[in-house]
Amino acid sequence: MKKRLLYLIPVIFLLSGCGKSVSISINLPGSESKISESSDTDESEVTDAQKATDATKESEKKGVDMLDANVYYKPQDGYQPPENVIPQIRADNKKLEDTVKKINSVWTSDYSKIQLTRYDSNIFSLLIDTVTVDNSASSEELRGVNISSRTGKELKITAVLKDANTLYEKLMSDHDFVDSYDDIDNFSEKLKSVLTEPDAFTDGENKNSDVAWSLSNGALMIYMLENTKYGKQSVSIPIDYIKYKEFFKPDILTLPDDYAFKIILDREMSVNIDGTERIVEVDEEIDEYGVLQEVELKIDGVKREYKDDSYSYGITDAYIFKKGNFAYLYLELTYDNDYRSIKVIDLNKNGEQSDISECFADTAPLNPNKFYLGERVATISTVNVERKYTLGEEGSPKALENYYTIVTPVSLVAKMELSGERLKGINGSYDSSINIPVGILLTPVGSDNENFTDYSTSSGDIIRIPMQKSSDGEITINGRDVRDVFDGTFFAG
Repeated sequence: MKKRLLYLIPVIFLLSGCGKSVSISINLPGSESKISESSDTDESEVTDAQKATDATKESEKKGVDMLDANVYYKPQDGYQPPENVIPQIRADNKKLEDTVKKINSVWTSDYSKIQLTRYDSNIFSLLIDTVTVDNSASSEELRGVNISSRTGKELKITAVLKDANTLYEKLMSDHDFVDSYDDIDNFSEKLKSVLTEPDAFTDGENKNSDVAWSLSNGALMIYMLENTKYGKQSVSIPIDYIKYKEFFKPDILTLPDDYAFKIILDREMSVNIDGTERIVEVDEEIDEYGVLQEVELKIDGVKREYKDDSYSYGITDAYIFKKGNFAYLYLELTYDNDYRSIKVIDLNKNGEQSDISECFADTAPLNPNKFYLGERVATISTVNVERKYTLGEEGSPKALENYYTIVTPVSLVAKMELSGERLKGINGSYDSSINIPVGILLTPVGSDNENFTDYSTSSGDIIRIPMQKSSDGEITINGRDVRDVFDGTFFAG
């Protein structure tokens, strides 16, 4: 099996088009706590402790709500996009304002990537992975951010685990688990620090920046740096919620009814399929030329093979979407010029698969009922766009809107007079007609990719300018090539 190494380079993040074994489980239906009722108990006889216990059980019974956050990019001060852009996160929760400010202004740089791993009414969690270069070798600095969505306070590992020492001993006695990470220096010591030493991390970062942890919808995710011939690169180590459920506290195990989570290739995991917990493993076969030949899927040891003739270079990312009793595998494949697409595999039916042109967006898909997918388009420039989807029939994504948000920062200057419409907000209703003078600075913010693009101005106005798309896909404005209309356009080769 060929290990593939991915570098975190900002331009690749912006212009991207749209394999080891870890156990990850999904809650079985009907696992909510039952609360017994008694009509002959005097309320005055109920102790405060019993009331607190009942309140906790009621909270677990109701579950938690999935919340929305999204990752985007902004130019670094003093630079014009697409150069030196910094990842940012937006989360509509006043309790998280201080944390979001630190993420956006202190903890990230133009060589960072933000991976959102969980966000619900209990937990806000993500990983910040920043590439550093020393001479010709690259390395990474890791920071896990784990915050209570209700209080805004940092979650230490003591708020996650019940008996961390016993969990550590159990993991270290699993020889297959330990052998999987033999390329990590001081693996046992680093694992122990994550599980049993909460003070080893301040604001989610350890003193050497080579270990971090976050919470996903399927596991406690631990990140460490592994030695490779290209330098040190991060490895994800999931500690399965259900396999090790006796070690996790109730708030960690309480999940929404429907959710999605990232998986690691060549690892076993437990998945709820048709109401039954099944063992699933995903892997890929790469030939001597680095081309994907087939996707290998095992369910309870029974192999399914999905041949691939698209000349993909393999799987760059993988998520399982759990909706009700159904589960679907989303595999992102990469091609020449970093173009990407997604293969959807129905885990409920043998042989069912489909291919879609979209790719994963900068915001990780965590909610099957509302998630982002992206595409790379060449309209007013080569830009990444994204829009919201829901899980449709047979697991295929169904668009929730026809409007695409432009996520690649671009600054354009009008070279000719234009006419357009002022809108009441982004993708808002018509406000008034407007003449656009030569020299105005415009930032593209959204489009339908066919008939118009919306721009923001330095004064905060949102302006919609019509465009035309020919049968061969060329975009013009007022019959002119967009490069003749704007300064600042760029198109990837």
